[in-house]
Amino acid sequence: MSKTIRLDDKKLILRKYKLRTAGNKGATIEITVPKAAVEREARRLGISETEAVDKLRGVWRFNSFQGLHLDFEPKEAEP
Repeated sequence: MSKTIRLDDKKLILRKYKLRTAGNKGATIEITVPKAAVEREARRLGISETEAVDKLRGVWRFNSFQGLHLDFEPKEAEP
């Protein structure tokens, strides 16, 4: 295990969630995204939580630094 990154931020929200295997023969690992994170992004964009779920997708960035970074981006229109 790598060391824990300490963040000195009074507004930091910390939530811990279990990992679950999913898909055929556990092909992927899933984790819950806190509802508060989606609500905050919806407020920032001026849309409802329901619209956020319909219009956004979660994008994980990793590999060039320790840990993961989750961001929300608009879903691309499907052809």
